[in-house]
Amino acid sequence: MEIQIDEWIGSSGEGYVESRRAIHIILRAISDSERLSASMVMKGGTLLGIRYGSSRYTTDIDFSTSGRYQDFDQEKFVSEFNDRLDVAGSELNYGVRCRLQSCKIMPNAQGTFPTLKIKIGHASVSSVAQLKKLDAGQAASVVSIDYSFNESSYNTEVIRIDDGATFVAYSIIDLLAEKIRSVLQQKNRRRNREQDIYDLNFLLSGVSFSDEEKYCVLDSLLKKSEGRGVDELLNSSGIRDEEIRGRSAERYPDLQDTVEELPDFDEAFERVAVFYESLPWESFGK
Repeated sequence: MEIQIDEWIGSSGEGYVESRRAIHIILRAISDSERLSASMVMKGGTLLGIRYGSSRYTTDIDFSTSGRYQDFDQEKFVSEFNDRLDVAGSELNYGVRCRLQSCKIMPNAQGTFPTLKIKIGHASVSSVAQLKKLDAGQAASVVSIDYSFNESSYNTEVIRIDDGATFVAYSIIDLLAEKIRSVLQQKNRRRNREQDIYDLNFLLSGVSFSDEEKYCVLDSLLKKSEGRGVDELLNSSGIRDEEIRGRSAERYPDLQDTVEELPDFDEAFERVAVFYESLPWESFGK
């Protein structure tokens, strides 16, 4: 799949051009590094925008790796990333410089599924004040990256940007599985994930899935849900849980400012629930 990156950047509106150029620089930096590209699999909302044309605006990028944080050399990672960001920024010639501002492991390094929270600042090379803040780790404009460890990918594809950069990303099968799992995890994590219903509704709208594809979605969902505290919801009626619906709906209206048109929540949730119920649960003894 080849992406016309200028079209994606231009579709964001004038106020967001620099942040999307920064995302392009980040993706180019990852592509140009054998170390980074081999272990960072893209997923999440930015992938939905670049690959599928979702209008939901976000400055977050999500990646996964099957590797363990205990085997991860964070110092080498930061050094490699910064070096590649410098090269990519120069090659793309946007007049934008990017640099890592911070890295923090959450919830902790000993966790089963830790996530490295990364902030990458970006600044116009024409602004001395912005560049000083960038170099001091205090950039006013940042792209946030969630880099999840111990997260296996089962269905991926290679995305090619028209400048020649490539990166590995979740296919629609794993995207659906991961988004559904996040919806279910709202209950045991006591948090709200209103964007997931929007994203799932977007992916499911106007698309039909074969029995084989539904089998693959459920297989991925079950594997990705191991150890996540959602076993009680892994059945054909699990997504109808009142708390799951309530948490999904609570802040759903807040998405209005980040999308071109916000679908009715009840209709969006129903489309997701019907798809969830149609998965071949009986094939897995559920």
